[in-house]
Amino acid sequence: MTRRILLLRGGKAAGAVLLISRTGFAQDIVFTLAQIDGDPVLKAMRDEMDRSRKLRIAGGEDAPYFISYDFTDSEDFHTTATLGSTLTTSHEHERTPSAQVRVGSYQFDNTGHVFSGRYSGSRYDGDWPLDDNYEALREGFWLLTDRTFKAAMESIGRKRASLKNAAAQSGEQIADFSHADAVVSLPKVAHKKIDDVALTQRFAKLSGVFTAYPEVLSSSVEYQLIDGITYLLNSEGTAIRYADRLNWMVARAEGQADDGMMIHDAISVQTLDPDKLPPDAELRPQISGIGENVRDLLKAPKGEEYIGPVLFEPAAAAQLMAQLVGDNLHVPRKPLSDPGGRGGNIIPSEFETRIGARVLPEWMDVTDDPSQTSWNGKPLAGYYQFDLEGVPPKPVAVIEKGILKSFLMTRQPVKGFAASNGHARLLGSYGAYSAAIGNLVVNASQSMPLADLKKRAAQMAMDRGKAYAMLVRKLNFPFAGTVSELQSLAQASQQSGGSAWPLSPPVLIYRLYPDGREELVRGLRFRGVSSRSLRDLEAASAETALFDFINNSAPLAMIGQGGYVAGTAVVSPGILFEELELEQPQEQLQKRPIVPPPPTA
Repeated sequence: MTRRILLLRGGKAAGAVLLISRTGFAQDIVFTLAQIDGDPVLKAMRDEMDRSRKLRIAGGEDAPYFISYDFTDSEDFHTTATLGSTLTTSHEHERTPSAQVRVGSYQFDNTGHVFSGRYSGSRYDGDWPLDDNYEALREGFWLLTDRTFKAAMESIGRKRASLKNAAAQSGEQIADFSHADAVVSLPKVAHKKIDDVALTQRFAKLSGVFTAYPEVLSSSVEYQLIDGITYLLNSEGTAIRYADRLNWMVARAEGQADDGMMIHDAISVQTLDPDKLPPDAELRPQISGIGENVRDLLKAPKGEEYIGPVLFEPAAAAQLMAQLVGDNLHVPRKPLSDPGGRGGNIIPSEFETRIGARVLPEWMDVTDDPSQTSWNGKPLAGYYQFDLEGVPPKPVAVIEKGILKSFLMTRQPVKGFAASNGHARLLGSYGAYSAAIGNLVVNASQSMPLADLKKRAAQMAMDRGKAYAMLVRKLNFPFAGTVSELQSLAQASQQSGGSAWPLSPPVLIYRLYPDGREELVRGLRFRGVSSRSLRDLEAASAETALFDFINNSAPLAMIGQGGYVAGTAVVSPGILFEELELEQPQEQLQKRPIVPPPPTA
């Protein structure tokens, strides 16, 4: 399933439209007029696709071998409130189309260059009609195809020029695109009715929960609903239409300790069905929990630097696995560039060269299965029918007995993996989509009750001559801090030799004493932790937890960022590390406000 927000659309500009045709594809669009069932959007896509399949620039050597249209008609509602008062509210009807035109062949096409997708000419496509006017829709797809085709021609020209200027290529030449079976799925879909007034009042009242916590200096409750109908049609014969829905509530709170340290906490609650968001009786305690966490953290002592056993409770372990495993299961290809020129700005996977190697203990397995709808009776936010390329997702056993076996794949091949398994979930770069997890499940064949695991962690610490072990209950993931705090984390991660992406710091971390006592501390972050740290896990808990979140293309899935979003779920047991390192950030802290805040009660 696809989710789109914050997409930018350009305006019209002067210039000539050039669509010169000849017979191109051998395969016809496979769905019939009966399957269109009077849908003008689908009919416009089909008719313009038939015409666009014959595109060719006069005298040029490249003709399109693949064309895809993607169109989402969505009713989007958004409201933000604080302390019982609504700050913003909006209800928008949006239509967000996109197109792919690939010229050349599956083996070599216009993608994968550092300038792929850039277009230097005039642009006519821009605003789209909100009604179902067939002629206006046809014109929109025509102009969109025109610009995308021209950009593809420019891109493949640049790519060939870069290859001419480069030294002879050695090794295996990987194809630029893979074949996929055509899928036809066109059920009737309608928008749900959105009650703006009731939703605005509901989340304004929920934001009033924070009035009971005067220690909280800043707080908000934000709700967003995307009720979309998505169409995807391509020249291989795929034609799909499906409900594309996601709604979520984010509650955030912030405070400042006496020494100036900023304290953040947040929760994100999401469902695929707008009618299945938990009732207020369940949401209020979760929002209150944020206020209580901030209040308790402000009173907690600063943590000390530490090297030793660290235990992650199941929910925190799921947050950790989403980062150290989930973010490394896709392998972005480095784009081609001119010799000595600017290279592609990609972050490589830490697993890229690890196929067949042990990345977890031999008693652990990991599977990603977006086809599953529930776990222990709870709905899974990572379920979807089709990915962004129209490919149905397949369950993938990515790690078996600790050995890395596979990656999550889009239709862009990587070394050793030629076909998609339906995981194109986020917008990528250089003409490709990015793979991402759906429902990631971590299993441990060897485990013990969490209570016993805590005792083991404390005993390990005593054996090392330490007074306590460390217990992590919650990480700051998705990240609820500021951009500057995220940049500081990234710099610290690079300097310490940790993960290429920064690792989210703990929100709730405790000193775990041998007598079972837990003491909350604040202000710590991990040092030198990467996916390689997972190979030597000491043990796992019998208890497991489900953690779901809104994934996006931002580091640490930072809340409120990213243009494409995807519901995601991770199931994990608690995990015990024999040794991790924690440190205090060495940063200047802001002074507290001179004038105290007004009373909120």
